[in-house]
Amino acid sequence: MHLNTFTIVGRCERTGMLGVAVCTAAPGVGGYCPFARAKVGAVATMSWVNPYIAIDGLALMAEGMSAKDTLNKLINADPGRAVRQVGMVDAQGGSAAFTGEDCGKWCGHINGENFSAQGNILVGEGTVIAMAETFQNTKSLDLPERLLLSLEAGMAQGGDARGKQSAGLLVHWKEEFPYIDLRADEHRHPVPELRRIYQIALHQSIPFVAEMPTRENPLGTFSEETEASMSVAPAYRPGGGGGESA
Repeated sequence: MHLNTFTIVGRCERTGMLGVAVCTAAPGVGGYCPFARAKVGAVATMSWVNPYIAIDGLALMAEGMSAKDTLNKLINADPGRAVRQVGMVDAQGGSAAFTGEDCGKWCGHINGENFSAQGNILVGEGTVIAMAETFQNTKSLDLPERLLLSLEAGMAQGGDARGKQSAGLLVHWKEEFPYIDLRADEHRHPVPELRRIYQIALHQSIPFVAEMPTRENPLGTFSEETEASMSVAPAYRPGGGGGESA
């Protein structure tokens, strides 16, 4: 799939959270572009997307290879690198990015400590600049909010030149399963829709995930408050959502 996309890949230096926020003019971007693994790294793979760059990249970083060395190894071995775009961050905050020469206009990336921002077939470089600046200027916030704010800043500068169709937010933290995995898979305004979903998730799914079973505690720590919230129709839960009750 050709993902003409803008993404921000980031790590929180306070908590160690790792994640990706993404928007594109194709449906279901959350299934192809963002990848992450707790205590290992996060990767966004774009343009004529090859998910195995992310899959293999996380495997290499899990073995101790830095984001920079990982990306160099994978891109040098990729016969399709001219149409690849990749951003990645490792668990130590190292970052790396690559934009092939045939990724379309406008395309490019900015990377620094704890982040990588990139995009292709964009309205202009302002999208990537805005994402990078927003991420760097929001260090006091938790990673999911920083990533979403960065995506919103990129969208405000134009984003994908063809429009927008889907968006996603993926964050891993302490466990092997995602802390957050939210998607607006087919929407005229996917980034505002992702924000709406995230605001509901703050009250419902995120507290639920925080109490789920872990390797150390297979029973989890589900509270009476969580049980009460999940026992009623979505419209009556904190944060609302979910449509009409039965």
